[in-house]
This record gives sequence, structure tokens and C-alpha cells, in this order.
Amino acid sequence: MSEYTFGDSDLAARRLALLAATFARSTRQFLLTRARPAPEFAIDLGCGPGYTTELIRATVGPTRLLGVDSSPAFVAAAAKRIADDRTRLLCADALDLPLEVTDADLIFARMLLGHLGDPFAAIDLWRGRLSERGRLLIEEVDSIETEDATLSAYLDLQREMLAANGQTLEVGARLGEGQVTALLVPAPVAARMFAMNFETWRRRPEVTGSHALEDLNALATGLERIAQGEAEAPAISWRLRQLVLSA
Repeated sequence: MSEYTFGDSDLAARRLALLAATFARSTRQFLLTRARPAPEFAIDLGCGPGYTTELIRATVGPTRLLGVDSSPAFVAAAAKRIADDRTRLLCADALDLPLEVTDADLIFARMLLGHLGDPFAAIDLWRGRLSERGRLLIEEVDSIETEDATLSAYLDLQREMLAANGQTLEVGARLGEGQVTALLVPAPVAARMFAMNFETWRRRPEVTGSHALEDLNALATGLERIAQGEAEAPAISWRLRQLVLSA
């Protein structure tokens, strides 16, 4: 599996909590309208600290629910927050799942393909783990647009960093299927997510090797000013591609 470049520290977990709150409405609607209700077995791939796992449990009510993540820290955090006899957490690579993880009526993955070198191979692999009537639901970033120079500079740098690792921020645009839903996020919320994320990867060699320290510090300061409401910026637009695939 490609490295999860956004980290699994406490800061990264807090960013995922903010991301979960920000995108909960679109994901909930996606699950409600496209997942079959009350599946026998559901899998949440790349579950992180368990926010999407909780959403699946509350929205579609599977009999058995498995959250899978390659980070022991995230799996432990999810296990602390999700405690019932219907839900299990597994530390495993989404591209090397145990053979018994199969025959799923629902497999869900949100913002995971962008961290994989070959998203189409991943999709084929996951479809092979579906039951005869199972559905694979994928939600990915199709595009992110902003008119603010600071937010735009951050996104350009993130695209560059991911590309250096064989990954793609707006991987949804490559998929060419499904529906696209738009979401406007207030600039302070987006800047807070960006600032938290930036702190996890700004010291990576592929970033520091091509960008001056003063420029990175200036970007961090600019993001923080927007997040704190000290600098105004227009809302930022996410377009999310939502795919429903069968076995």
C-alpha cells in the first residue's frame, strides 16, 4: 500500500475528526440513497479513528461491521470509541486484506484512493471481496477550488507533495463514473483542516528539498490567520465524486 502521507498522530486524528464533521452530511446522504439498508456484512476501508465506521453503523445498520485501517494507532482509537458486539476493528492493509474478509454486502471507502498508486487496481481488488449482491461505495475528491491565494498555495503544495509519492489529491476526476456533488466549506474551517494537515507533512524531504523554510513558515502563518478569522477568505468549494459499483 502507498504510504499514508497525512500521518496518524494525535494531530492527524483531530484533523480527521474535523474532516468527518465537515463531510458528514454529503456522506450520510450518499449512504442513505445508494447503500442497501441493513446489510449483513459491511466493511469500512481506511476507517481511520472510526468516524466513517460510526456513520455507516448509524446510517445503514449492518448486522456485522468491520473497520479496516493500516495504522495501529487509528485502529486503537476507533476501538476505544466504538464498543458493541456488531463492530470489529482490524489493522490491515487495504490492498492485502485477509482472505476471510470477503463476501461483503457493502464496502465503503472515503478519500482513500488518492493515497494509492493504482486506484483502478484497488477498485478491482475490492470488488472481488463483494457478495453477489454487494455494493462498493467510493467517495473521492473530484476538485477543490478557491480564489484565496493562501489556500490555493497550500493546495498546490499538497498536490506536489502527493505527486512526489505517486498519489493524487483529486483522484475522483480520474474515475470518470458516478455522480458529483458540490460542497461549500467556510474558509476558516478549510484553513483549520489545511493547517493541521500541513503540520503533519511540511517537514517531509520532498517538501523541504524544494521550498525555502521561510516560505513554508509564511504559508503556515497565513493558514492560521484565516483559521482564526484574522484574515478573510471566500468559502472553498469541494466537488466529491461518488461511485457505486457491483461485483
